[in-house]
Amino acid sequence: MRNLLLPILLTACGTSAELSDTVQVDPQPLLDTFSAVQLEPLVGLVEQPAAVIGGQLDCPVVTTIAAGNDVTHERWEGGCTLADGSVVLGEFERFDGPNAAWIAGRDFRIEQDGELRFGLDGAIEITPTDSLWLVDAAVAMCGTQTWPCSEGVLGLDLAYTIYPAASFPLDYDTTVSGMISTESNTTTLDGAWSFDEALCPIEPTVGMLSIHGGGHHAMTLDGALACDGCAGVQVQGLAAPVLCGLNP
Repeated sequence: MRNLLLPILLTACGTSAELSDTVQVDPQPLLDTFSAVQLEPLVGLVEQPAAVIGGQLDCPVVTTIAAGNDVTHERWEGGCTLADGSVVLGEFERFDGPNAAWIAGRDFRIEQDGELRFGLDGAIEITPTDSLWLVDAAVAMCGTQTWPCSEGVLGLDLAYTIYPAASFPLDYDTTVSGMISTESNTTTLDGAWSFDEALCPIEPTVGMLSIHGGGHHAMTLDGALACDGCAGVQVQGLAAPVLCGLNP
């Protein structure tokens, strides 16, 4: 996969330089989309939910459904209050086994002073296949590192591949396709990129993200050439100003 991905993407990266016309574009929806599709928050929620969500010994209430033989299956229940006054509500379930790992929220949320601090309704699943991970997210959520609840609830219906899984999140290739929904936009997308922290810790080294919603927007990712948090953009095939401010 790695040997095939890079030549294709590098060929695509050269097309924008040949376009002389430029168009203006609102950068925020593109930045929001790039933040929304980041893999690290989704994988982190599945692998270490307690570190992301927080909580304390007696809240949420944890019931062990199964344990042992490399399997952990738990149910977390809200209806309790944390030491800082935050209220935990709803239900959360997690499973971690040799053939799959997943989380599922049923209107699980943490509220502080009436404001949503974390929310999860839906499921995220990781399925290993040899050196490849398949990641499926069908979830409404907020409160992760890249999507705070102050930005509203984020809806995801996305399918990813990660290769090689053993070197994620430091050095890997990924593909993504599906749909995201924010408070202001619903878009479909597909993309593929490579990330190598040794070459560029703040953005993909090479790749493309194609976004359909209010027109076709194509982002060219080139951290191996210029590790500056910026990407080239085309709108309906026409070059647009460079987009900066990409999240790592």
